[in-house]
Amino acid sequence: MEPEEKGEESPCPPPTSPDRKNWAIIALVIIVAGIAAAASLPGLLAAPPVEQAHPISGTIPQTTITPPSHWTPGPTLSVSPGATPSANTTANATPTWSGPPGFTVSVSPTQATAGRGETVVYRMTIEGQNGFSGQIHMEVTAGFLFFSQTQDLGYQGPPFPKTIEYPFTVPDTLPSGVSVNGVVKSTGDGITRENQLTLTVR
Repeated sequence: MEPEEKGEESPCPPPTSPDRKNWAIIALVIIVAGIAAAASLPGLLAAPPVEQAHPISGTIPQTTITPPSHWTPGPTLSVSPGATPSANTTANATPTWSGPPGFTVSVSPTQATAGRGETVVYRMTIEGQNGFSGQIHMEVTAGFLFFSQTQDLGYQGPPFPKTIEYPFTVPDTLPSGVSVNGVVKSTGDGITRENQLTLTVR
């Protein structure tokens, strides 16, 4: 028997290697990534936008500094050019007087009651005014009807104010119930001061 003739086999494409398929996929991915990078590159290289400065409208609020309640301002000194300030400027200032120099005299008590033979002490205070520095002559005169007595107290000089005392003894010859009127006369630098006194005898 003759052997059967084998028919011709149909041509088949050669099998594709798995490695080639993988490399093709990788190449495709690289190409796509390259295209995407190229498309985004101009945006990445562009310079960032510059903000335009706008003028500030409105006013800036003023700030007021308020000192604490316990704070006390110090003294203000007025110094002329070339002068040296002194801590005792006020203490060493020369006082200024208004008006002419003079003096006043006050007497205590102005009214008193005492028995015959008793003593009443009168206190006389002299105060100078506007720098008065003269000598003051003082005397006391007491009288009742026909009775009169004058006591010279001499001269009183500065410093003023000055207080002097004058003890007056009620004479035994005065009757009870009478009032003795007295005058303290002070004279200095053409000025005269008079103080009226009353003494009642018990």
